[in-house]
Amino acid sequence: MSILTDSDIRSILCTKQETWNPETQLLIQDFSEECLTPMGYDLRVGDFYKTLTTKPNLVSLQPGGKVLVKPRDIALIGTLEKIRMPRNGSISAIILSKVSKVSKGLSHISTKVDPGWCEGELLVPVQNFSREIVGLQYSESFCTIIFFENKSKPSILYDSNTSRAKFFKLLAETSQSNWKKDIQLAALSIFIVGLSIAIGYSYFGNSPGFGTCVVAGVALEKIISSILSRVESK
Repeated sequence: MSILTDSDIRSILCTKQETWNPETQLLIQDFSEECLTPMGYDLRVGDFYKTLTTKPNLVSLQPGGKVLVKPRDIALIGTLEKIRMPRNGSISAIILSKVSKVSKGLSHISTKVDPGWCEGELLVPVQNFSREIVGLQYSESFCTIIFFENKSKPSILYDSNTSRAKFFKLLAETSQSNWKKDIQLAALSIFIVGLSIAIGYSYFGNSPGFGTCVVAGVALEKIISSILSRVESK
């Protein structure tokens, strides 16, 4: 196994799917010449991301947008580049951190890309270990993929029906579940506040007691919502 240099990468590189030879060529769509390094390629922040606490749903990112990773939060970031490995299983890859991002407090990245990978965007996890919010701009390079020439052909290539498909299904289910919970919490809040208004007006009319009853209802709603949120997060 040997690392591919920029010259090696160029020799098998294709940047347009319509001219790609899937058996022997490495396809990198949205390729940037500036991202090619002497022994790898710098991947950039792409069109979607998800953080585990502040943004539990999959979020679309537009040009000019930014991924904000709060302290101790973990972000799964989709790459701008769409990568497809040769089907002959001749190369594999690993993804590593950029020192400039680690110095800001983001965790070290170490994940693999199997021979035969053909799904396009890569999902790269990072965690913020600092005490400050770390921002990553759309199309900003944040990690490096290093390609290896395999010594021998692997017995098993990446299966497109396994990990990625299941992962995105899980993300979709999580998004739908969170949406339902948000609707339920909103309905509960409206019910509690509405009930306090009805009771207050029924007993106190327009007297000061009405306002006190409404304030108490709002406070109760905040307490119940906070308790439910904590229970669901466990």
